[in-house]
Amino acid sequence: MTATALRVRARLRLRQDLPSPAERRAIRQAAGLSQGELAEAIGVTRQAVSHWEAGTRTPQGTAMERYVSAIRTLRESA
Repeated sequence: MTATALRVRARLRLRQDLPSPAERRAIRQAAGLSQGELAEAIGVTRQAVSHWEAGTRTPQGTAMERYVSAIRTLRESA
């Protein structure tokens, strides 16, 4: 399998692991984090997290990777 195919598979897996916008918000809130705190932890703006939780935008690239990783971590620690 080529490196490109592996990257595509990895991105598809990330999209599958991304919960619905309402679940994202619930996971963050259950962890006691504000949008700003989560944004700071993953290196994006608070507005980006707000859009992702509202479902008006979807994270892309490395932001997606960091966001999914953070959501997984928060979910596991709940």
